[in-house]
Amino acid sequence: MLTQSKCLALGLALVFASLTACHSTELQPLAGNNTNLATANLANTKAPRLALASIQPDWVNNPPRRSGYAYGMASSDVYGSQAKALDTAKDKAKADLLASIRVEVSSSTDYSKNATLIYQGDTLLQETLNQKISSKIPAIELSGLKIISTWVNESGKEAWALAELDTAKAAEQLLLTLAQLDERILKRGTLPKASKLDQIRHLKPTLQELAQRRQLLGQLTFLGAATSVDAKKQQAIEAIELKLAQLFASLGVQLEATTQAANALQPKLAAALTNLGFNLVVKQPDLRLVMQLNTRKVERGGLVYIDANASTEIKTLDHRTLHVIDAATRAVSSDAGVANSKAITELAEKLADALIESLYQKI
Repeated sequence: MLTQSKCLALGLALVFASLTACHSTELQPLAGNNTNLATANLANTKAPRLALASIQPDWVNNPPRRSGYAYGMASSDVYGSQAKALDTAKDKAKADLLASIRVEVSSSTDYSKNATLIYQGDTLLQETLNQKISSKIPAIELSGLKIISTWVNESGKEAWALAELDTAKAAEQLLLTLAQLDERILKRGTLPKASKLDQIRHLKPTLQELAQRRQLLGQLTFLGAATSVDAKKQQAIEAIELKLAQLFASLGVQLEATTQAANALQPKLAAALTNLGFNLVVKQPDLRLVMQLNTRKVERGGLVYIDANASTEIKTLDHRTLHVIDAATRAVSSDAGVANSKAITELAEKLADALIESLYQKI
């Protein structure tokens, strides 16, 4: 028969054994394989995460509207990797946002109304140059542009991204860039006492900077910050633009054929240059274009092939060679005359286009 003291000791031993067993069971996963615990936790959380991912965000159909911010969104089909599709969607969302603020290349120069009234001359050549140069200006990177949300739809075949731009921060960056650009343009100035060609050479960097400036002004207008542009600097920049317009409008170009074959090229090239805004003259030119033309006819299968190549030297009035333009083409027709005419017309257009490039890159 157990005594009272023995019963008490036995009871305490049983309680201690029970507590020890509970404590050992609780710590077992930590003392054993951690992978089991991670798998268990993932199993508990996997279903809610998938459920959340399958819910279409409101911004997919209704882009956010928030004062002081701009948004862009885009989607990309998933082919294999969701990560790659998301990266593509992010890039497209940023591009969508930037497309709404990127200044479009206009067919006319950005003179103010006052500046237009001051100069009423032909600006076609400068407009053509502006288009050429502007097409090569990379888009400006804006600070504050970021991806704020992504989503992959329930079927997993489409990824979406939402981009956001802090317009105040972006405008601040654009104004700073514009101020630095204006300083460079104004510091360079013009060379009013130099020859026409020397003035154009001096202002070649300004042509590209003016293209960048137009892009900046267009983006500032979208952001509602165009009124913050320095008015005095704006007028000074416009005066330089007017000087460029006058220089290009008065730039005289003379065509000179060195061979009988090149005579056929001359009227075609004259038409192509005139369409681009060049001022063709018969005496006292600023630039002389000395042309050579070679053609080769091949008849095959009832068709006539004309291989044509031309070389045009760009020279000064004192016969100094500035640059040489080469072009080649092939035309085909059942009629030899038609094939020859097509080849020469294509050559003329290529040479005229190359001369535009040469004006701000080579001369």
